[in-house]
Amino acid sequence: MSFVGKVLVVVQVVLSVCFMGFAGAVYTAQSNWRAKSQKLQDNVANLQKSMNELESEYSNYKVESDQKIKDALSREQTAKVANDALQAQFKTNQSQLETVRAERDSAVAQAETTGEEAKFRQQESGRQRVVNKTLHDTVNTLRGKIKNLEDTVFTQSIREKNLIAKHNTVLDELKYLNKIVANLGIDPKDPAIAGMQSPPPAVEGLIINTKKDKRNGTKFVEVSLGSDDGLSKGHKLFVYRFGTKENGNRPKYLGKIELVYVDPDKAVGTVIDAAKNGVIEKGDHVNSKL
Repeated sequence: MSFVGKVLVVVQVVLSVCFMGFAGAVYTAQSNWRAKSQKLQDNVANLQKSMNELESEYSNYKVESDQKIKDALSREQTAKVANDALQAQFKTNQSQLETVRAERDSAVAQAETTGEEAKFRQQESGRQRVVNKTLHDTVNTLRGKIKNLEDTVFTQSIREKNLIAKHNTVLDELKYLNKIVANLGIDPKDPAIAGMQSPPPAVEGLIINTKKDKRNGTKFVEVSLGSDDGLSKGHKLFVYRFGTKENGNRPKYLGKIELVYVDPDKAVGTVIDAAKNGVIEKGDHVNSKL
């Protein structure tokens, strides 16, 4: 083996030893790092556990502290309400005391004037006796009037019974007459018959037109009232004209008409009674009651 080969072998051996030392150092460092890492992780876990326990204790302490603060505030509010109630009661008692003092003063003043009032009461009692006598006489008078009114009511009740009996009799007669009219072939509901049987309702209207038949001299008037106002054929209306200042504003009677034709909003009638000193004209008034 040459010198170079020996040198290379020595170098190789040295390098091998160095690499072995380096590998041992690396292994040792790696083992120490893992142990430290595990230890640090254990420390972190312990610290986290301790922190969690501390946080739990802090949370519990905070809840207890908040509850204590709330209880203290509630007690403070209750005490404040009680204090206000006591102050209000004190004011009330003080006001009642003032009232009692005022009543006492008033009672003293009233006691001082009792003697004078007694005299006035004696005089007043004399006047009251006179008033009572007058009232007694008035009561007796009113009792007499009440007795008379009771007698009048009794008499009126008897009259009412008699009128009811007459009314029932008239109704029976009306039914009987309706049967007779029906047997004669006449319709009781005919407008002319209805107008003859029942009086017209209380209405008031105007003459809107007049016309005279030249053949027979009958005078027709048209009025502003009709069946919608409750009128029917055969009803009679009065005609009048408002007065003037010369006659004292008194209405003037012009005559009476009988309806011969009725529409819903107007009707035509003939003059059956004309006044001697007046002529029925357009604009005159008609009324069912004179």
